[in-house]
Formats: sequence, structure tokens, C-alpha cells
Amino acid sequence: MKNTTLGDIPLKILVNAKAKSMKLRLSKDGEAVLVLPKWTPKCMGIAFAQKNLDWLKAQKEKIGTPRQFENGTRIELLGTTYMIEHNPQARGGVFIKDGKLIVTGDIEYLHRRVRDFVKKQAYGYIQEKAIQMASQLGEKPAKITLRDTSSRWGSCSSNKNLSFCWKLALAPTFVLDYIIAHEVAHLVQMNHSDAFWAVVAKIDTNRAAAGIWLRKNGAALQKWV
Repeated sequence: MKNTTLGDIPLKILVNAKAKSMKLRLSKDGEAVLVLPKWTPKCMGIAFAQKNLDWLKAQKEKIGTPRQFENGTRIELLGTTYMIEHNPQARGGVFIKDGKLIVTGDIEYLHRRVRDFVKKQAYGYIQEKAIQMASQLGEKPAKITLRDTSSRWGSCSSNKNLSFCWKLALAPTFVLDYIIAHEVAHLVQMNHSDAFWAVVAKIDTNRAAAGIWLRKNGAALQKWV
């Protein structure tokens, strides 16, 4: 792994023996990542990245500034709005009290602690909902995990493992419920056929509203890091 810059954009260069061609992407942190096949010269890779600099800048502008949890920030967590309040003298890590999300300890750890709390709450909610919906279909997920994904909100593997983006916990619950239903439906239909959408409709009716919300707010939701 080698690091350099491309204009004002940090550039990480990775060599992958399995890669068949050069690939360039922008991470959610605004860093350009260049993947090179094993025998591709570094100078050729940088020239490729330089050629696509305008595209990188456009992508960076689209992503915007990453968001972190801060003292005084208001967030919607599983359908309820809370204000984050830093209380270094309190004990108990992160907890909810009087409509506030109280965060103890040093201020430098506030973002990480809130993010961990959000993930924990998300996992509990998603696990319960997914198992409940799957039961309605006579199915059961093999495994349920949370991930920090930027290209998809959820996934279902052929061995019935379900995965969801933790940031969905910051969306309205009808949006999260729809994504859960979408992936659970893949336990029955591993496609997007009419039969698949019929299965989705059996366990959730929020498809249209959730789609509209995600088109309007999905990019902003992905800014949380």
C-alpha cells in the first residue's frame, strides 16, 4: 500500500494480484483508492487516476463533508429524536434519559461511543424484525450482521446470511422496516421478479414511501461515518 496525493485529494494505491484492470473509487472519507494489477507500473496508475481527476472531484462534491456525532447534535434513532448531551461526570457509557442521549467520558471519544450505541440499538431492532418477518414466510436467517456499506443498504447471500447498513437506524423506521423486508424476501426469492415483490408485499407495505425517502435523503444518511 502506498499513499500520495492527487491535487488536494489523498490517494491510496493498492496492488491486487487478482485484479485484471485498474480501478479507481472514492471512499466515504473522501480518499481516492486506486487498485492496480500486480505488474502495472505505479506511474501508469497515477496517470490513470490523473485522467479521472474531474470525476473524482465530482464524486467528492456529491459525497460532501462526512458527519460525526457531536455534543448538541439531534439525531433520529429508530423513530425517536434525541439530542446528544456530553456529561463527563456521569457514569454508564451512553444511555437515554429525558429525551436525551447522554454520553459520558472524554469528549474525544463521544463520536465513537455514540456510533457504537447506535449500532447496538440497530442490531437489536433489525434482528427482532428480521426473525419476525422471516417467520411469517416460514424461513429463518442463518446469520444477521451490520456493516458500514456505501453501495447498498442490505444484502442476502445464497446461504441465507442477511447484512444491513447500520446507518439505517438513523432513518425513519418505515424505511428500515422496508429494507429488512426486502432482504428477508430474498430468503424465498433470490431475484427481483414479480414473485419476489409479491413476497415483499406480504410482510411490508412501505416500498413506495421508503423508496421516495431514500432517493431524497439517502446521500445525507451515508455521510455519517
